[in-house]
Amino acid sequence: MSFELSLAHLGMLDAPPPLLVEAAHAAGFRGVGIRLHPARPGEQPFPMHVSGAMMRETLARMRDLGMTVHDIEIVRIKPDFDVRRLAGVLASAQALGARRLMVNVDDVDFGRAARNIGLLADQAQLHGLGLGLEFMVYTAARSLRVARELAEASGSNAVRVVVDALHFFRAGCVPEDMTGSRIERHFMQINDAPARRHPGLSAGEEGRAHRLFAGEGELPVDRLLPQLAAGAILSVEAPSAIRMATLDVHERAVAAYRTTHHFLQGHGHGHE
Repeated sequence: MSFELSLAHLGMLDAPPPLLVEAAHAAGFRGVGIRLHPARPGEQPFPMHVSGAMMRETLARMRDLGMTVHDIEIVRIKPDFDVRRLAGVLASAQALGARRLMVNVDDVDFGRAARNIGLLADQAQLHGLGLGLEFMVYTAARSLRVARELAEASGSNAVRVVVDALHFFRAGCVPEDMTGSRIERHFMQINDAPARRHPGLSAGEEGRAHRLFAGEGELPVDRLLPQLAAGAILSVEAPSAIRMATLDVHERAVAAYRTTHHFLQGHGHGHE
């Protein structure tokens, strides 16, 4: 089976979008994911307004290098969620030609969270975007089951549950779980980790800054690949504090591409 490789922004957040596009292309990637919306308090978004200089520069690099933007991060569904606040993010995502808007859930009120996911999905579709709903053990969508139930309850067909290898296995899932409904099979976030989380790390810390590339750890990541559609996009999302401290942006992009390339080859898969 053949896949398409994309480079996620997480793990490359010191690279503004134009540099991310440039480094990803130089390493061999065909596309990128871009973080347009901050995930945590204190994280400053890049000035990627539709009419801004950085947006123009990003679009020019994408055009010149033949690169695409596959996904946009990250919208967090909180109790006070208001879709109107995201008008600028949605417009910028559309300008970039993105296909998916990634969503985390931080609201334990299931009904309210599902309604807000549905409202966001409706607005996102107007901008050519589907929603990629992520599950993580340290969010309100703690499991694949809860994420699927939220996607169904949202009332929108545009909502799909996106699998991230680390979060999938840390939630106790097995590859056969990907055969269920509402699972995105044309896009997956690929990474690796030790079989068990280091006891000195919280689940959040591991996810944000202590991941490995596919094949460097002990998770059965290769068993997820047959569950995907042919030509699916694999987004390399493996943020590492160690790599951030020791490798520059271009070196990290090269390491991400080469390691994932060798992993896929070693398991009989190709990529574009």
